[in-house]
Amino acid sequence: MNKLQSITKTRALTDLAVLIALQLILSRLTIGPSFLKIGFSFVIIALIGYYFGPARSMLVGIVTDILGNILFPPQGGFFWGFTLSAALLGWLYGQFLYERPIRWWRLLAVTVVALLVVNLGCNTLWVSFLTKISFKTLFWMRLWKELLFIPIQTGVLIGVFHWLKKHHYTFEE
Repeated sequence: MNKLQSITKTRALTDLAVLIALQLILSRLTIGPSFLKIGFSFVIIALIGYYFGPARSMLVGIVTDILGNILFPPQGGFFWGFTLSAALLGWLYGQFLYERPIRWWRLLAVTVVALLVVNLGCNTLWVSFLTKISFKTLFWMRLWKELLFIPIQTGVLIGVFHWLKKHHYTFEE
């Protein structure tokens, strides 16, 4: 490995570490009860997916979830299902955004899949397991929040990626 490759790898690792730290912080800044949490950690997950791809994003999701549970133990304890959801979210954002031009419809698509499949589907199932509240009951309570957040999260991501592009932090011209 030459000096340039070493510097590039060190820079990527440093960038990833900063994004992981931000992910840990933002994932703790939520409002609402446990079954209806609202937060902005999706922005960091999208950035990791965009810059580092699906495999690394998936790994970061796992590491961040485990680290978050160690540093900030949740009331109910560690549950592997949320780790699986974190990995799946990382993979989705990486799959949709890595080495692809950022377009509004791509951000909308990844948001819809993330919110409906992972947040509404998987996470509702995990919360149902943990709380003993029926999946169907939780599903209908959480559905409205997820549908409401499709345009909100898409708009936030459009704004973030527009800012990144304007300041030359994206791979696009």
